Amino acid sequence: MSSIKYMKANFLIVFLLCMGMVMHAQIENSTSLRIDAKSDLSTNKYSLSKGVNPNLNNDSSLYKTPKALMEYGRNKSTFDMTGNDGFFKPKVDPVPKWFKKDNEIKEEYKSNQYLGDFKSNGEFVRLMYRDHQYVDGDVVRIYLNDAVIVSKIFLSGDFKGISVDLIKGFNKIDIQALNQGESGPNTAEFQLYDDKGNLLASSEWNLTTGVKATLIVVKD
Repeated sequence: MSSIKYMKANFLIVFLLCMGMVMHAQIENSTSLRIDAKSDLSTNKYSLSKGVNPNLNNDSSLYKTPKALMEYGRNKSTFDMTGNDGFFKPKVDPVPKWFKKDNEIKEEYKSNQYLGDFKSNGEFVRLMYRDHQYVDGDVVRIYLNDAVIVSKIFLSGDFKGISVDLIKGFNKIDIQALNQGESGPNTAEFQLYDDKGNLLASSEWNLTTGVKATLIVVKD
């Protein structure tokens, strides 16, 4: 009988110890899952759905965009109708010719003009000419000793020219204005060279329609 009582007592002690361990584990689990409402581990503070704070200082970046590159991005070039790229200034008049008034027609433009006489013993002279004002369609005719050698020349902004063969004595060269272009009068700059390329004369003419400018080359 004493052995049975001893076994029951041991069983009771073991049972009570087991129950105590189970209850202690439950208490620890329940306390470890409790989160303080004021804790710094708030899900709102570390929410991934908020994205990046736009007020963050850009200096925190590991790579900084070079200042020169940022300035380049800000400088947006605009289209320039005149074609100016910054390296040269094209000769473009922003005001169309048809909005301009005609040049003043002076009385001297209405009569024949004498441009001077020059000496040359070469085989020929070279007459160069261009419209030195607005290229507006000026047209001229050239004579040598009253004979037409070029019936029609359109004056452009670049120098063009003809060679005039010389005879002994007087060589009269006439330039006649066939029109006055769009802005009148017929205007041009000319240069006269001998057959060696030496400059003999340089001047300009301003002519109304039908008027002539004359120069004489004397060959001995």
